[in-house]
Amino acid sequence: MIAAAVFATAACGGDTEPASDGPVDLSTVTLKVGDQKAISIEVLLQASGQLANLPYKIEFSTFTAGPPLIEAAGAGGIDLAQVGNTPVIFGAAANADIKIVGALAATGKGDAILVGKDSAVRAVADLKGKKVAVTKGSSANANLLLQLQKAGLGLGDIEPVYLAPADGYAALTRDDVQAWAVWDPYTAIAENEVGAKTIATADQAANGYNFWVTSKKAIGDAGKSAAISDFFSRYAAATKWSSDNLDLWSTKYAELTSIPVDASRTTWTRSIKEPIPLDDKVIGSEQQIADAFTKAGAIPGKISFADFVDTRFESK
Repeated sequence: MIAAAVFATAACGGDTEPASDGPVDLSTVTLKVGDQKAISIEVLLQASGQLANLPYKIEFSTFTAGPPLIEAAGAGGIDLAQVGNTPVIFGAAANADIKIVGALAATGKGDAILVGKDSAVRAVADLKGKKVAVTKGSSANANLLLQLQKAGLGLGDIEPVYLAPADGYAALTRDDVQAWAVWDPYTAIAENEVGAKTIATADQAANGYNFWVTSKKAIGDAGKSAAISDFFSRYAAATKWSSDNLDLWSTKYAELTSIPVDASRTTWTRSIKEPIPLDDKVIGSEQQIADAFTKAGAIPGKISFADFVDTRFESK
C-alpha cells in the first residue's frame, strides 16, 4: 500500500516552476483525469485493480477525442490526460497552457484509413477528389496527412470532412464520405460491424506515440505533482497486467465499454500503449510531424515541440 505522505522531489525539466519539495498529504488531493473511450484509462485501472487503496481521489471525465482534452488541460479543467501524437502538436501551435510529461508507444496499426467493404478505393492515391472523414487535430489527422504525402498528394487534393469519431462512423456507413481516418477501437468496431477495409495504417507513415499532458497549474502544485507520479506507476503496472492477461483484459474491456468482444480483442492485440522514455528520439519524431503540418498550412507557423516538454517525472 502506498503511503499517504509522499515527497515530491522529482527533478524539473522545461520552463515550468517545480512543485515545492516536502511532505504532501495526498488524502487532501483530487486528481482530475481526462479520459476517452479509445484510451480507456479508468477501465484499465479498474480491471487491473490499480484503483484500489488510492491515497488520493481521482475524478475521471470522458471526452470524445484528444483535441478537447488538450483544451480542457490548457484551461485547467483537468489535471492530466493521455492523447495521441497530434493533439499535442495542435495544442502547442495554439500556445496552450500545457506541458507534455510522459510518452507511450504503440504499433500504430490500429490508426487507419478505412473504406466501405464494397468500395472501389484500393489505395491512398485513389482518394484524390474524394471526401474523407477525420477528427481535426487527432492522430488520424496526422496519419491522413502523411499517407497523402507518401502518395504524392496533399490535403488540398481531397475534401476533408472534420467529424467526431461517432459521426465519422455514421458518415462512412451512409456513404456520405468515401473514406474515414480513425483509430482503435473505432477501427476495430468498423471492421467488425460493417466490414470496413483498411487501405493504410499509421505504422507505415507516422509514429505510434501517445503522450501524457498536464496543465501547468497541476504540475506547479506539490500535491497534484505527487499524485501524478503515483498515478504513472499505477498506469505502468496496469499496462503490464493487460499485456500479461490479454484475453481477460479484452473481455473486461468489452464488458465495461459495451463493444463487441472480437473488436476488443483486435484493439488490444495491436493497440496496447507501453510507457517509454520521453527522450530526444520521441521529441524529434514529433517535431517532424509538426513540421509536416506547418508545411501543409494546417497549423499557424512553426512550433518547437521541445519547448512544451517537461521531464520531471522521467526518473520516477
